[in-house]
Amino acid sequence: MQNEEEEVQTGKGIKGFQKGHKGFKPKGVTHAMTIEARELFIMTLEAQVPNVHQAFADVLEKDPAKYLDLFAKYAQYFIPKKVESEVNFNIEKPIFKQLELDVISNDDGTI
Repeated sequence: MQNEEEEVQTGKGIKGFQKGHKGFKPKGVTHAMTIEARELFIMTLEAQVPNVHQAFADVLEKDPAKYLDLFAKYAQYFIPKKVESEVNFNIEKPIFKQLELDVISNDDGTI
């Protein structure tokens, strides 16, 4: 399994990948430096959690209105943004035509 993951990360064994070819990277191949940078960034963020909590508490104590503004800006990174869409209904002609149905029934009157 590890050998397969290594092949994906290095691009070995991927159909259409030519060593030394410039201009594209096969789908699924992640550069090792990108992986390391992402891990370092996540570790840095995790280390700042206590400081973020304290900073929010300090701002709340000094200026509750500023705290709410700051928190709203912070929250936008974790809550999906609301997407508005407008739908206009401009119906000039009826959508449905009147249907005439003949009911077929049995001799005893049941359908």
